[in-house]
Amino acid sequence: MNDANEREMRVAAIVPAYNEEETLADVLSVLKSTDLVDEVLVVSDGSTDQTVGVARAMGIKGIHLKSNQGKGVAMAVGVAQTRAPVLVFVDGDILKLSDYLLSQLIDPVVQGEVAMSIGVRNRGWLVNMMHRRTGPLLSGIRCLKREIFEAVPAEYQEGFRIETALNWACRRLGLKSTSTVLYGLKHRVKEKKRGFSVGLHARFSMFSSVFIAWLTLKLRPPVLRAIDVPAAAHPELDYIDF
Repeated sequence: MNDANEREMRVAAIVPAYNEEETLADVLSVLKSTDLVDEVLVVSDGSTDQTVGVARAMGIKGIHLKSNQGKGVAMAVGVAQTRAPVLVFVDGDILKLSDYLLSQLIDPVVQGEVAMSIGVRNRGWLVNMMHRRTGPLLSGIRCLKREIFEAVPAEYQEGFRIETALNWACRRLGLKSTSTVLYGLKHRVKEKKRGFSVGLHARFSMFSSVFIAWLTLKLRPPVLRAIDVPAAAHPELDYIDF
């Protein structure tokens, strides 16, 4: 992470992580060394392994939520810890992240071409084309202007609804987004991380949450959160800084 005194914090990378001790060091080493990111924050979402220890050993600051709250809350807590106008969200379970892939994700936003850039993993040219054209673009790897996150209603800053809500908020704000295929990027699937049955149940819960969020936003769209109201810091949560 670059010294905060050398230049203004412009781009903050937030890594929500739940029991990611096996992959987190590789992710953080790239984020820590790149000139594309000014600040790196880890939010341990109730992790019971060495996730916090890995981040601490690498000199990365963050928050450890003492109980699992879900990805959206972890992201919101991370946002509340920084005032950077550009946010980069990177999952803690990805593999083969590189400076080059980060530049593909971040540059379009920093250079003012779009307000949100979504990174999708390569699944072959046909699936890539269909995915990018018709969606849903639910990747947790994305770069966006802060105003998009803060426009998401608080009830959608929870669980796996957050990515669907970010896409919706970007459109409602009349801002432009794009997607980029991040060739070579991999991630550990839930079935391998948590065991087949638990992982499969987690995957089903994720897709159910996403579908309900998409349907609700389509049929009963809420009011955008006021842009001068910061993302929820969730002061009621029990957490420790590290």
